[in-house]
Amino acid sequence: MEINTAAALITYISKIEQESAMLYEKLAKKHEELRETFLSFVKENKKNETNIKRAYYSVISDALEACFSFGGLNADNSLSQPIVDEGTSLSEVLRFSIDLEEIIEKFYSKAADQSKALMADLPRVLEHVAKLRNKRGTKLRLLLDNT
Repeated sequence: MEINTAAALITYISKIEQESAMLYEKLAKKHEELRETFLSFVKENKKNETNIKRAYYSVISDALEACFSFGGLNADNSLSQPIVDEGTSLSEVLRFSIDLEEIIEKFYSKAADQSKALMADLPRVLEHVAKLRNKRGTKLRLLLDNT
């Protein structure tokens, strides 16, 4: 699905943050050794969503929504959650999580780049979340290396 408007972007961002939070909640229950790490991701996701919405709603206007269009920004279907069952190893979970964080980071970076010309606050918050996702990916890689 192509994202054309800022409203569509915010809707998709909510989906990204909520669905990845649900995944990390499941992983926290399944992998007690990383429970606190995964729960911290859930908390961060909720904060990310709130901050992005706050930045968006502080600058949005009908003129912006009517005149602004993203180009080539697509809702990525590869964000679907994996089947996490008893047979899923911690290494598999960490590899999937790393891939997920990279996809989300790239999405946020691209959305920030495309919205810079018309807005200031929203791209800044999107860039910040992209950096947080990058740090999260680094943390997950370190955890994978130690398993």
